[in-house]
Amino acid sequence: MINIWRLTKIQLLSSFGLNKALHTRDVKERRKLLLLSIGILMGVVMIAVASFGYSFMVAQTFEQIGRMDLLLAIMMAAASIIGFFTTIYKASGVLFGFKDYDLVMSLPIKTSHVVASRVLQLYLLNLFFTLMVMLPAGAVYAIKVNPEALYYLFFLMALWFIPLLPIIAASIIGALISWVSSRFKASRMISIILTFVVIIAVMIGSFRINGNEQVLTDMSTQLADMIFKLYPLAAMYVDAVCSYQMGSLLLFIMISVLTFVLFATVLGTRYKAIHTGLTTSHASSKYVMKPLAASSPFRALYKKELRRYMSSSIYVLNTSVGMVLLLVMSIALLFISSEKLGQLIEIPQLSNYLSKLAPLVVSLFITLSCTTSSSISLEGNNVWILKSSPVSKQTILLSKVAVNLTITMPISIVSCVMLMISLRTSWMESLLLLVIPLIYACYSALMGVIVNIKLPNLEWTSEVTVVKQSAAVLVSMLIGFISLVIPFGISLLLSHVNGNLILLGIGIIIMAVCSVMYRYIQTNGEQLFRAL
Repeated sequence: MINIWRLTKIQLLSSFGLNKALHTRDVKERRKLLLLSIGILMGVVMIAVASFGYSFMVAQTFEQIGRMDLLLAIMMAAASIIGFFTTIYKASGVLFGFKDYDLVMSLPIKTSHVVASRVLQLYLLNLFFTLMVMLPAGAVYAIKVNPEALYYLFFLMALWFIPLLPIIAASIIGALISWVSSRFKASRMISIILTFVVIIAVMIGSFRINGNEQVLTDMSTQLADMIFKLYPLAAMYVDAVCSYQMGSLLLFIMISVLTFVLFATVLGTRYKAIHTGLTTSHASSKYVMKPLAASSPFRALYKKELRRYMSSSIYVLNTSVGMVLLLVMSIALLFISSEKLGQLIEIPQLSNYLSKLAPLVVSLFITLSCTTSSSISLEGNNVWILKSSPVSKQTILLSKVAVNLTITMPISIVSCVMLMISLRTSWMESLLLLVIPLIYACYSALMGVIVNIKLPNLEWTSEVTVVKQSAAVLVSMLIGFISLVIPFGISLLLSHVNGNLILLGIGIIIMAVCSVMYRYIQTNGEQLFRAL
């Protein structure tokens, strides 16, 4: 057991760059750690407040129909879905795709202990999201219901076992996707496509459920039946926490733990064979000598960066899922009007809100698709090649920005055109809907590369560490979120002011910030890159 904990601790410390920061004597590094800790704490508080607000809003509806137990059922299902989605495309990387596989497997440690440490790492990462969803929901339930003391004991006991089954399901699906894709030559592209197919299929299924008016009308019975049929463990959880049934609590914990142990045991016994099967790939076609083509330094770097981007399924999935969600949402709104959607979710003015705030909504998906916040860190041990290359370092940084814009801008334009049609925007609203997201795309790309060059992580062993868990990614997401929350708040507070004027002012401010960041890269890019 001590070996499992030691391996897990080392993996977590290296994932967030804490090991270096805790042991360094460099004042600048310690200052970075302090600022990063403050930023992460602010982000956690913001997420917790938003989660509490959402739970409180939902609880008011359930309180009216006398079904407060549905609050915990829905939030438990939501936490499971979040854990499933965040694990499905990173499980393969955490369990099998780590760079120091040969080093770790050569240690005098049982293979089962290595597997257990990797699975435990997945569990701890998903536990954070579970806590962010369930603790606020549990607090709201306690405020509204004023339950017995036994509720708090059962709630805290069951809380730790919620992420187990979603992790197992996502890991199995992720491994199957990797295995199927490894049978083909274009394994990475097929893996990306299969993962997106699974995600979109689940989304379409949820859209069909949400569009069922009978379900929304008769929430007291239909909604409960839907959740409990789709996820039976939710019924056990509700019976245990809300009705204080010891049998249901023990059954919920026993099923979760036994399934988790069985999964870890089977994986441990067949781990090397599974790893070999997943990491084996087909050779490409025979090499044919062709004339060498020359191009400009920027174009060559752009092609190299684009190839690097497409070579990592984790990188692509984590940074493009936002754009896929935006595209799916835009297509869905072509078939369901904003007025009907407003009636379904009981927000009559939703159509007006969407027309005014659509540019910011689209921009939110764009900021979630920032590739530059991890592009420098992904160079890893090979960063010396770029540092020693006879190319200006500003060109290297801007080539990474160009790849980010290649991912976000085309989908943004297509989605905005579909939103113009579905929302029937005026010419001024259409212009802002098209321009504001493009400005935010430039802002997100430039901001990401600056944050990453300030907070690099070049000593990673798994791409998941850089793409999902690095300090640069967390800080970039936090800055992007704040840059959108403030305009959202201003637009809602100044609802009596012409919304187009507010968006125009926001666009001008973000453009000015972009010009400052571009100038900063041009003047300091060389020095910053050489300091890596």
